[in-house]
Amino acid sequence: MRRGPRIILKFDMAIKRTTSLKSYLVIFGLLLQPVISKHAAAQPLDDVSLEYQSTGIVATIRLTGPVQYLRHFPERHGKVLEIFYSRVSGATSDEPWVDNEVRKSPPSNLIPGFTVTTRNQQTQPKLVVEFERDADYSVTPGKDNRSLLVTIRPDKLPAKTSTLPLLPTIKPESLPPPGTTLSEDEEAMAQINKKARALMIEARDAMRAANNVAAVDAFNKLLLLPPNDYTQDGQEWVGVARERADQIDKARVEYELYLKVYPEGDGAARVKQRLSGLAAVHAAKLGTAVVEKKMAERWISYSSISPHYYYSHSKIESTVTFNNVPSTTTISMVDQSMLITNLDASERYISEDYDGRLVFSDVAMWNFLSSQPSRNRLTAAYGEIRNRIRKYSARLGRQSSSGAGVLGRFDGLSASYGDPQVAGLNGVVGRLSDFSSGSKPTFVGLSVNKDPVSIYAINQRVESTTDRRAVGAEFRYFEGRKTAYALVDYDVYFKALNAAQAMGTVGAYGGTVNIMVDHRKAPTLSIRNALLGAGTSSVDALLQTMSASSLRDLARARTATSNSGQIGISVPLDKKWQAGGDLRLSNTTGLPASGTTALEGILPETPGRGTEMSATGVLIGNSLYTDNDIWSGSVTFNVSSSVHGYSIYLYNYSLINSDWTVNTSLQFYRQKDQFGSTIERTTPMVRGTYRIKQQLNADMDGGIDYSDSSGLQQTSKTKRFFFSAGLRWDF
Repeated sequence: MRRGPRIILKFDMAIKRTTSLKSYLVIFGLLLQPVISKHAAAQPLDDVSLEYQSTGIVATIRLTGPVQYLRHFPERHGKVLEIFYSRVSGATSDEPWVDNEVRKSPPSNLIPGFTVTTRNQQTQPKLVVEFERDADYSVTPGKDNRSLLVTIRPDKLPAKTSTLPLLPTIKPESLPPPGTTLSEDEEAMAQINKKARALMIEARDAMRAANNVAAVDAFNKLLLLPPNDYTQDGQEWVGVARERADQIDKARVEYELYLKVYPEGDGAARVKQRLSGLAAVHAAKLGTAVVEKKMAERWISYSSISPHYYYSHSKIESTVTFNNVPSTTTISMVDQSMLITNLDASERYISEDYDGRLVFSDVAMWNFLSSQPSRNRLTAAYGEIRNRIRKYSARLGRQSSSGAGVLGRFDGLSASYGDPQVAGLNGVVGRLSDFSSGSKPTFVGLSVNKDPVSIYAINQRVESTTDRRAVGAEFRYFEGRKTAYALVDYDVYFKALNAAQAMGTVGAYGGTVNIMVDHRKAPTLSIRNALLGAGTSSVDALLQTMSASSLRDLARARTATSNSGQIGISVPLDKKWQAGGDLRLSNTTGLPASGTTALEGILPETPGRGTEMSATGVLIGNSLYTDNDIWSGSVTFNVSSSVHGYSIYLYNYSLINSDWTVNTSLQFYRQKDQFGSTIERTTPMVRGTYRIKQQLNADMDGGIDYSDSSGLQQTSKTKRFFFSAGLRWDF
């Protein structure tokens, strides 16, 4: 293959010749990557891709961190799909994920286009998939723990109704009773039937050997005979043979002829099903044509910009009682006024051998309050190249972790050789770009995968010392509605188990059951944990006053152990209703007293949090009052050694018309702690989205947060009004 230089030339020519705004955005972002702020934003969505498979068009929604699939609704059909998940505390960064991040699907003429939006990340995390028109789909977790798969049935792909026979059943030869004298005509017909049966056997054997052209010839010879006992079956099966020989138009003619001549025949139902199935073949060939068209050398561009203004005003009335004398103070202030602009731009190059991408994603936050700083967070800026023939790939720049021991978003190079679904070798080198003080660790890692297991080793350094050195393994299983993922990560530098996790889903009771068990260090074992509470942000500064082993002991003392488990179930009640529930248990150990100097930080003993339990029940309905509306209600109970409480959440999504959508929600929360203090919080909210043009949308939301806190000596009431408004332009 002599394609390598051509792909490099293509990228070079794109930089030299591209004049479109979106191309400049991508290239500008890549070139300026070293000077843009390195603070990583906690954005959940990484990528949305499409792949043609025999089951339909599979949309892979990839996230930037590990998640566990919980449920989705509606079950199989609709214009709006909601996918619920829980975020898994992983080795990656645990920064809160943002709401209202949007990704648009790549173009396809087989399925309706759609957008994916993140919602309710701090309460009930979900992805809202909005199709351009009603679609049939199914949802499953991906093969890793960072993706969700939506299989969308092409518009012309019909549902299967029954299993069709692969080969014809040949009638036995009709013989006259012994001693019967046949007339001349009867003798002639007997000879025709004998010859026709022989041709049926010849055609069947040819089909069994996948020689469909020979089968067509045999069936045609049979149909040229005078009408006989095998003519009707021959007319049905010549259509099947032509279909299997990829003679789709001729197969359609044969099927239609059968239904015209034998409308009440034994095979009429089968022929109708096969004729309907030709639409699926047409869709498959169309999909293949789309893929083949994409294989031609070309660039695909997609960009979006989304500025949103956020405002909130709070009024706090607080009463303190001292010596039985109450004193009340009132504070009124604007606590949020900012403009957040998300910019995403990508250029994709596709040829017969290569698939290359330039990706740029950035979040700019301008604060209009003097007490709060403005900042910029670059979330992605990389170039990627994949070779389909030689099975290698490389990605350079700021990118999200794909596991294998990498702790989060990083700046660097990741590369692989081999088929990721079968066996391959992978390497990664870079510097973490997480939003934290102090020096960013650098790392190098290597992994080997042979489906379904991958094994990795990684060495990470910060300043002049080892930060983390670990080996681990990941296991993935994916078959229909059954999925499983397991992870073990052992730190050989600390000689301790860093994480062990197992999760899976299985179809049951017509719905889905999901399970997760998790054991891990919190935070991930790292020499930087010694800096928690220290009077410095430099590991080398601590090493000037203690040995490396003492520093490891300090980091170990400031690392807790977290154990958690979860089980959930989701069951459809009928076409419009679904019920579900989740039970979660967790326990986090305490920390001993640590540190003896101000530089190390002198921290007192921290007690453990004890066992915490959370139980949630969910009821979801669809198309109750209008087409494609969604109604849901949930109740959650929380119990721990120090606090117990409950929350109620009500939600509605409605399509007013083709351009307007409205979301309303109401949340109530109440808790009581071990000292008798209570907190009550009520939050009604409404959100509206209006499509101005096909690629231009406006949205606005607003709500009021009422909070009432009462204790033995202090009570407070807070009323917070908030709203946001913005645009999203896809171009």
